[in-house]
Amino acid sequence: MTKLANTYHTSLNSFCIVGINYRKSDMAIRGRFSLSADQTIDVLKQAAAKNITGCLPLSTCNRTEIYGISNNPEIFSQLLCENTSNQLEDFQKYSYTYQGLEAIEHLFKVASGLDSQIIGDYEILSQLKQATNVAKERGCIDGFMERAINYSLQVSKEIKTKTKLSSGIVSVSYAAIEIIKEKIKNLSDKKILLVGTGKFGNHVAKNLKDYLPVSDISFINRTDEKANELAQLFNAKFLPYKNLYLACNEADIIIVSSASGTYSVLPSFFTSRKPRLILDLSVPQNVDPAVKKIEGITVLNVDEVSSVMDHTILLRKAEIPKAKKIINDTLSSLEEWHRLQFNNPLLRMVKSQLFQMNEMYHFENSSPAKIHKTVSSLAIQLKVKKDKGCQCITALSNYLYETNN
Repeated sequence: MTKLANTYHTSLNSFCIVGINYRKSDMAIRGRFSLSADQTIDVLKQAAAKNITGCLPLSTCNRTEIYGISNNPEIFSQLLCENTSNQLEDFQKYSYTYQGLEAIEHLFKVASGLDSQIIGDYEILSQLKQATNVAKERGCIDGFMERAINYSLQVSKEIKTKTKLSSGIVSVSYAAIEIIKEKIKNLSDKKILLVGTGKFGNHVAKNLKDYLPVSDISFINRTDEKANELAQLFNAKFLPYKNLYLACNEADIIIVSSASGTYSVLPSFFTSRKPRLILDLSVPQNVDPAVKKIEGITVLNVDEVSSVMDHTILLRKAEIPKAKKIINDTLSSLEEWHRLQFNNPLLRMVKSQLFQMNEMYHFENSSPAKIHKTVSSLAIQLKVKKDKGCQCITALSNYLYETNN
């Protein structure tokens, strides 16, 4: 999709995206460029200091992207690299950049789950909303970006309603449940430990309670209060974070969804030798790679967990053409809305001139209602025909004729 040359697309063409996702990079690479909550705030502060009108960082297990308003997208690549202590050259090996309508189209695909590692996974939608709120609170969402995001939410809702792209219960958090059921046949006497009780951990906790026939589930988090709250919500056990090593040693199944920048689960935790399944859903990974070398322990990362659901994805691929049509139709609607915004100053000018003419010539048959009717008619004509000069002359002529007859 090429950049539109029309002058009324100036703002639209400055909407851009730089990012890295699962398509070109594995979990280890993505982890290097992942933004923590504090780093996200730093990016927003620095963007504001540079007078960038729009900046929206989005960092999940499958992607780190910055949506922004600039004719120089590299400025966002630099912000990302500076705040994750990476070299720009390294980022460019794996990254992508979109501009204008192509960037809007990518945003729509992300919001609708069409660009998710598991097609139709709608967990990204809540993450996008949360990221938008964070950026908006800091004044980093301009008018056009907010409109684009609202359109993306509209697309997501329509695709979910009118297609089967999200049919069934499929997500990374649910994929973890499927793996546990496949790997461990008798779950009744197994101890499950959930490490990390943030938003994603909440999804995992709900699936654990809904789909696994187990009663011994424990929650642990760096902030004890959060783990305790979630444990009470799901009628599970709460364990203080200081006892993480003991909890890991006792557990049969460990699910890690922590946002820690360092390894949380270490080889030294495991002094008792027994079979264990560890699912590390964190990005960057939170389980020390050396744990995988311990006899009897199986460790799977987020990419390996996601691949388990590939057979389900085949059933959803038939819905992709329907979803793409909805996206294309909405792109056209947004483009039309954006074009019409450039008529507003002209309409206001015409309205002002009509009132000035009334004051100057005292037309007997004039009224605010007739002026409003003339301007409304002009707006409709400009929507159909783009020749502003001719349309304005026609509108003024019609008005003069009606007020003098």
